[in-house]
Amino acid sequence: MRSCDMVIVVPVDKHTGNDEVLRLQAWGEVSELLRPGLGKLYRQFNPSGSAWEHKYPRPFGVVLGRQEPEVFRELLKAGEEAQHEAVAFHLEEMLRKADLGSAQKIGDTQVYSAVVDGSDPELLAHGVWHILMQKGAPVPDCGIYYAYAALHRASATEEERREVIDHADGTSRSWIKGPIGRTRTAPIFQSRRRVFF
Repeated sequence: MRSCDMVIVVPVDKHTGNDEVLRLQAWGEVSELLRPGLGKLYRQFNPSGSAWEHKYPRPFGVVLGRQEPEVFRELLKAGEEAQHEAVAFHLEEMLRKADLGSAQKIGDTQVYSAVVDGSDPELLAHGVWHILMQKGAPVPDCGIYYAYAALHRASATEEERREVIDHADGTSRSWIKGPIGRTRTAPIFQSRRRVFF
């Protein structure tokens, strides 16, 4: 069964307790964040002791940034790289499937339109993935998700990213193998390179 890794950045500065309690509270926030997509975007999600083939055995799969800032940054970078790859992949596949026959020039920009009406399920799935990313949903294979009250999205500006790194002492990183992993029994779409659920 296919699974994907995901890093979810959760602030723990408002939580109290020892490290075990903080990890439990961070995992609780992750569970609440992912629960609405259960059965829709994925079949199950679990804490993981590894991400992108690196082992990080921690209770509930939570790395506390203040205790392990290097591991925290390593996971942040890995999640961002996975996201860049996923965005490029979905865009490439969407463009490959889209009929970009009609174009118009607006100023210095060439604009192509495409109809995504559901007649091509693969094109629809790639388009929906991009829309969900823009709407701030923690979608399968988005790589990283910022669960901050101000962000709640899969992307961060350089300034927001810098703030997360600079305040690692009040942040935990919880990664899961599969809000995305072990997701559906049947894939939404298949591509030549990967199967996404």
